[in-house]
Amino acid sequence: MGGFKICIIENCFFGIFLRLRFAIIDKMDFKKIQELINKREYLFSEHGDEERTKDQLTVGEVEQAILSGEVIDERLEDHRGESRLIAGITQSNKLIHVVIGLRFGLPVIVTVYIPSKEKWIYGKIKKR
Repeated sequence: MGGFKICIIENCFFGIFLRLRFAIIDKMDFKKIQELINKREYLFSEHGDEERTKDQLTVGEVEQAILSGEVIDERLEDHRGESRLIAGITQSNKLIHVVIGLRFGLPVIVTVYIPSKEKWIYGKIKKR
């Protein structure tokens, strides 16, 4: 499966055994990330969740934006790790930007926001 592994973790939490099965990716492939988002096998950063809440977006809307979206910027050589900026539309026709990184072998939603018309053209081209 080149760059794609399945991992199973078992954990005991208050006497209840949790068995989690998730895929771990070594490299950031957008189609694989979309597959994992669709299966809800990803992480949400605290900052991303705060920004999501501030813009009154649901987790479902963020997932919809990723699944319908396209990569509009890539930071593959960033010292913090590679990331992608995705622009996507929700079912209610909201345009959302989502930054996804890769941590612990899983896609991580780093931040989420509604792009401002002052900074973005059609939500996909950054104004200079």
